[in-house]
Amino acid sequence: MDKKQTKDLADFYRKLLEAERAGVKTISELLPEIKDEKIKLLMQAYLRDEGMNCHILDSLIKSLGHEPGNKTGDFVEKIRALPSLQEKLELLVKGQEWVARQIRYNREIINPSSSRIFLEAIKIQHEENVDSTKTILNIK
Repeated sequence: MDKKQTKDLADFYRKLLEAERAGVKTISELLPEIKDEKIKLLMQAYLRDEGMNCHILDSLIKSLGHEPGNKTGDFVEKIRALPSLQEKLELLVKGQEWVARQIRYNREIINPSSSRIFLEAIKIQHEENVDSTKTILNIK
């Protein structure tokens, strides 16, 4: 991989890392508001997944010889601006869909090593989270 490809891949991973950090922060803030036990358990699983994804992406960026940075995506503010828990959870679902979509659309820049497997696992995890949340929240 040449320098430009490596930089592009690190930038892509960094964008995902910022989104995962936003997920951790958002879910951490939402958990105390959630009274429904099924939703709370699901969000706790999301939180665990988002945290693990942060570690994976951090490692992938460093393995490319780049710094992960410390930015968090602006998704946190978008969630905070919504008036109801239902709306916040629905936007959280859209955020999960966004991450999965980004991985699908950018497969060609992901080098064919273990990083591709890690990213595919993150994509599947987000897709499963979306399906589970849509079922619990009755979102079509």
